[in-house]
This record gives sequence, C-alpha cells and structure tokens, in this order.
Amino acid sequence: MNEFAGFTKAVPGGFWAMLRFARDSHPKPVLTEGEKPHVFPTELDALRAINRHLLSYFNGDYRRDGVRCEAAKAAAERLFRNGREIAVERRSA
Repeated sequence: MNEFAGFTKAVPGGFWAMLRFARDSHPKPVLTEGEKPHVFPTELDALRAINRHLLSYFNGDYRRDGVRCEAAKAAAERLFRNGREIAVERRSA
C-alpha cells in the first residue's frame, strides 16, 4: 500500500541505508555514483542518510507520473486567475 519505510541493514564492512517509498514494492539501498549500494561505516551514519533522503523526498517537488506539477499549475493559474478575483455564486439546496 502507500507505506514509506527507512531502516539499516548490516552488511560486511558496515551498514546499508534502506528506503522504501510508496511507489516501490520493496526497499532499495541508497546508491553511490557508481550505482552500487553505499556502505556506511556506522549505523548512525546510515540512519542520518535515511533521514536526509526521506526529508528530501517529502519536501521536494511534487510529481505526477514522473513529471513536475509546476508547469501544469502555472498553466492553470494563467487560465483561471490572471490576477483577478473569481466570483462564486452559492445556491441553496
């Protein structure tokens, strides 16, 4: 379901920082530039990386099917707002 998770996994030489996002079916390790799992020397370093990556995800750009929503929002604002107030008429039921 829509679950997020972050945990460490002990491996030879240190720890992996494992992240599971709602869009993924299973957790994945934090990768280095060479697309290999980053091995952190201590569990605390791995937990800090988990915290940093989860916060970056939650505070990052909103996306829709891999596309940033900024362009769609700007187009909608141009169409509907255009700097003027929109009058709303309320009708009783």
